[in-house]
Parts: sequence; structure tokens; C-alpha cells
Amino acid sequence: MFDARHSNTFRILYFLIGSLIILGIGVSIWHSQEKQRQLTQRFVNSNIPTLFVHGWSGSLRSEKEIISATEISGAATRRMIIHVHSNGKISVTGTIKRWMRNPIIMVRMDNNRAGEVQYTHWLTKVAKLLKKKYHVNQLNFVGHSMGAYAVIYYNLLNGNQPNLPRVNKICVIAGPYDGIMNNHKSNQPTSGPLVQLWDDAPNQNRILPTGKPQIIHPEYKMLYRLRRNFPKQARVLNIYGNLGNGTNSDGVVTNASALSLGYVLRDHVSFYQTFQAFGPKAQHSELHNNNLAVNKILTEFLWAKNYKDNSASELDQ
Repeated sequence: MFDARHSNTFRILYFLIGSLIILGIGVSIWHSQEKQRQLTQRFVNSNIPTLFVHGWSGSLRSEKEIISATEISGAATRRMIIHVHSNGKISVTGTIKRWMRNPIIMVRMDNNRAGEVQYTHWLTKVAKLLKKKYHVNQLNFVGHSMGAYAVIYYNLLNGNQPNLPRVNKICVIAGPYDGIMNNHKSNQPTSGPLVQLWDDAPNQNRILPTGKPQIIHPEYKMLYRLRRNFPKQARVLNIYGNLGNGTNSDGVVTNASALSLGYVLRDHVSFYQTFQAFGPKAQHSELHNNNLAVNKILTEFLWAKNYKDNSASELDQ
């Protein structure tokens, strides 16, 4: 009798444990599906890759924080690393497939002080590879600092060439389109043609009521003369930083230099918008280093379904 009762007790116990396990699995599946449903409602489901380009002296580490933030949000996932060697040869880790949702491609330039013109030529090689080998027909760009300049110059130089992916959206951060502040830092070039790029100072330049910068540097002329070649279908978000310390700059690029892009692109793109990050976290490098305001606006601009043309606004950091 005791054994029968003992056996029944164990059966009931096993049943309860089994039921709890099944219930737990069911709740987990429901929660996962609900989370996926919410992400599907919030973000687009697109196979257009987004190419991240670092700046002067940058590396994959420069792109890590901002990409991690997009992944945590559920908007996108890193899928490929493209390594551009100093001799221009390209090696690839990972892949891009048509079924992938909002894939991210990270670009690393071994010679990270080659300058914006060389960056642009390498980006052209990268884009041709993506089109030919991986059948990428459209592409988003994110560029920081000199990488931002290179992204703009790439699109001005190439336009809508059929052997390259068509640009969809461009997010540029802290781009020095009309000069870089000469802070006499150790990583600035001391010889060669790149020296002339460090030709700006706080409050030296300003944007005129027409949108044109008062001082036109040679690197800006190079962009402006190609303005009609920019892909008209492109949507552009121009992010810049203002430390709020009277320099009207992010410590490296003046606001006038960053905002001078508008005069190049006006009437030549389908959408152009600026976003100012303000305060200590608006420092040049901090703009892509766990800056919550920048992470949010970049993610929404690139992938949010309900992004409105007036979504960008100035935020203190």
C-alpha cells in the first residue's frame, strides 16, 4: 500500500514538474515571438546593408559602440567585416545574403591616415565588390569624421554608376567638409598634402544666410564642384557636435565646417536634415562612443518605420 501511494505521489510530482517545464517553454516562445513582433512593428525588414566607415586614425573599435547600440535595439545585426589592406587589397570576413534583415558591414582601413581621397577610392573598390560578388543593389552609409567626408566624396564622385550599388540613406557624423581645427595634436600630419586639411580655427568661419560658408577651403571646393553628381534619391542625415564651450565646435570640427555640407547638397538630394548633439558628450570622438542621442537618431533614421522628417532635434548630453 505504501509503495502504491508513494508511486502515485511521484506521478503527480512528475506531472506538475512536466507541466511547469512545458508552461515555461510556452511562455519563453510567446515572449520571444512578442519581442520579434514588436521589433517588426518598429523597424523595417530590409536586406539593404549599411556600411560603417571610420575616420582618421580610426579602426573597427571606433565603430564598435555605435553598432552595438543598434544591435541591442534590435534594429540591425553586423554580418561582415571588410578589411582594406595598405596596398588596397581587400579581405572579407562573414557574408551578406538576401534574406538577412538590416545587415551591417564594418570597414577597416589598415592605412587609417591615408586621407579622404584615398579612402574614397578604397570605398569604390569595396562597393564594386559588394555589387559584383554579393549582389548588393542598394547601400546605406554611415561615416564618422574623415570617413564622413569620404562617404560624401564617394557619392559625389560616383553618382549612380550602374556597376555600383545605389545609395539609399547616408548618416554622416562630425564631417570636416570645410576644414579641421588645427589643435597641433600628435596625430596630425606634419608634411605632405594632407597638412593643408587642418586649416580651421574656432569661430573663424561662419555659415552665411544663403547657407554658403564664408570661408571656402580647397577641400570644400572639391566637393562643391561635383554637387550636381550627387545621387538625387539619397536621404542624408548630418550629425554634428557642439561642446557648448564657446568654440561652436566638437573640439575638432567646427559647426560651420560640418554644416557647410548643406550648401553642397541643397536641391540635389530627396531629403537633408541636420542634428546637433550638445554638451560634453558632443566631443568629436564621443559622438560615436556610446552617445545615447546619436545612437537613437542614427538608428531611427536608418531603420525606424515611423521616422518622421522632423524627428531630429537638438539634445543635451
